[in-house]
Amino acid sequence: MHYFRVPKPYWKDRMAKMAAAGLNAIQTYISWNMHEPQPGVYNFEDGNDFAAYLQLAQEMGFVVILRVGPYIDSERDLGGLPFWLLQKNPHMRLRTNDPSYLQYVDRWLDVLLPKVKPLLYVNGGPVITVQVENEYGSYYACDFDYMHHLRDKFRQQLGKDVVLFTTDGGTEGFLKCGKVDGLYSTVDFGSGSDVKAAFEAQRNHEPHGPLVNSEFYPGWIDHWSYKHETVDADRVAKTLYEMLAMNASVTMYAASRNRANMTR
Repeated sequence: MHYFRVPKPYWKDRMAKMAAAGLNAIQTYISWNMHEPQPGVYNFEDGNDFAAYLQLAQEMGFVVILRVGPYIDSERDLGGLPFWLLQKNPHMRLRTNDPSYLQYVDRWLDVLLPKVKPLLYVNGGPVITVQVENEYGSYYACDFDYMHHLRDKFRQQLGKDVVLFTTDGGTEGFLKCGKVDGLYSTVDFGSGSDVKAAFEAQRNHEPHGPLVNSEFYPGWIDHWSYKHETVDADRVAKTLYEMLAMNASVTMYAASRNRANMTR
């Protein structure tokens, strides 16, 4: 459930519904473009008050999986990166070690991560894990210098006692550029997928630790003017059962929230 897609007055209602469904964790992205709409201008108020959202989740009995980015995908324009980056440099190589990109990433993380640190589980908060970037193994650049830079930045700001992880598609092809030393690799896939094969791909890179589907898709995206997407409920249940039978951890992507990007 993403705080930036659910109006603040409905946060508690949606969390109560999730608790009633038997869920025990909430996962959310941090959407950079919502918090820095103009260069150096930051907004963490009202519906952008992610700290209040996470504190409410804790009060409701949830732990939190926090997906910081800076790129989040999530069906956001530029994957949640601010539009003004390309005003600064139209030739900027996004999601790479390009200095013209990293200078703004570092500035943003220097603002954001100090706000995250007090919310970590080790500090009495609800955040048990923090994701770095998002599905980077699907990106053409395969820039390990960039991912190592992010890894080191997160460690510097958040400390050594938080689990940092990555998310990638559940095949060797995605994990080839998605796996980063020092970050725990998880996979994502939807209903009807080959569960055993996906987790075998994860195990090839993480011999120890939990099997994790960090984005289990029980449905799919609707696009304006296209036919409504539906998925057979039995297929969803079968895939979920197969994962639980393997003692895997599963995040339902996405539950109990509105999911619309409105443009005009």
